Amino acid sequence: MKPPRIACKICGQDWLVPYRSLLDGSRFLLCPECDSVWLPEDDPAERTEHSLTTVFEGYAFMPGQVDWDLIEPDPDQPERR
Repeated sequence: MKPPRIACKICGQDWLVPYRSLLDGSRFLLCPECDSVWLPEDDPAERTEHSLTTVFEGYAFMPGQVDWDLIEPDPDQPERR
């Protein structure tokens, strides 16, 4: 059974989707529309202060590399769409 869909509390334009980092395997919920991120300790029913930019803050990107290159849909979680 799919988990319930949760609308983004920042933009309201998309559903939160489970993703994971290819760098360290950390998991989070992501709004693909506005790049807002809910970490495991965050309540997805509330607004967040996190984004892909803050998740990868301090990472030395290779030329041409962007934050979306460092994540993938979490294969262990059913998609909420």
